Amino acid sequence: MKIHFSVAKNKKAKIAYSKLVKSYGQVEIYDAEVIVAVGGDGSMLNALRESISLNLPVFGLNRGNIGFLMNDFSEIKLIDRLEKANEMIVHPLEMEAIDITNKKYTELAVNEVSIFRTTHQSAIISIKIDETERLKELTCDGIMLATPVGSTAYNLSAHGPIIPIGSEILALTPISPFRPRSWRGALIKNKSVIELDINNPKLRPVSASADSREVQNVIKVRIYQRNDINLRIMHDPNNSMEDRYLREQFPLG
Repeated sequence: MKIHFSVAKNKKAKIAYSKLVKSYGQVEIYDAEVIVAVGGDGSMLNALRESISLNLPVFGLNRGNIGFLMNDFSEIKLIDRLEKANEMIVHPLEMEAIDITNKKYTELAVNEVSIFRTTHQSAIISIKIDETERLKELTCDGIMLATPVGSTAYNLSAHGPIIPIGSEILALTPISPFRPRSWRGALIKNKSVIELDINNPKLRPVSASADSREVQNVIKVRIYQRNDINLRIMHDPNNSMEDRYLREQFPLG
C-alpha cells in the first residue's frame, strides 16, 4: 500500500514519523493511496485539507496531546490496520468572510467556524438563518458554528451540544454570551446558510476563523456546509467514531 505520512511539528510525532517511514516507505501525496497523519487533531485537520483535491482517505496515529480524531499509536501492523479500517465520510463548512476593506476570504473548516472579539469591547452580532433574522443583537465574546466532528472540540468547551456523527445538523454556540442572557445557542439544519453581521466593527472589531485559518477585522461572515466535498476519515473497527462520541457523553469517573 502506498502511504504518504503527514507529520506534526512536535518531537514525539517526528520520532514516530522517522520510524514509520523506515518501516513502510514514503511516497509523494499525489502517488499515495492513503494519507497517514502522525500527531494530534491538528495534524488530522491539515491532512484532511491536503486530501480534498485527491479524494484520499486519512488515517490518524495519535502522537499529540488529546487526539480525539486519531487512532491509537503503534508502529507495527500498520498495513493490516489500514486494510481493516472503517471509513467515515464528513463534509466541511465553507466560510466566506468580508473584512472592513470589503475584501472577501474563503476558507474551509472541518471542526468549526468561529468569531471572536479582538479587543476589550464585546462583539455585537446579528444572526440570520436562510435570510431570516433570528437574533438582532447578540452581545458576546464570540460565536461558533460547529460540525458534528467539531462538536466535541471547542464547541463542547463553550457548553455547546455534542452532535452524533452522521447527524444532519450543526451547532450554533455563543461564546460567553452577555445579552440576551437566556440564549444558549441553537441546532441548525446542515442545508441552511448562516449569516453573521458585526455591529460597529470599528469600535468592536472581531476576527473569524475556519479551524486555524484566521481573518482579521471582519464585518460579515457567511457559512454553509459543502456537501459536495467528501472528507474520508479512517478508524480502527474496535474504536469507532460513534463509540468515541458516546464516551464523551457518558464519561467514566
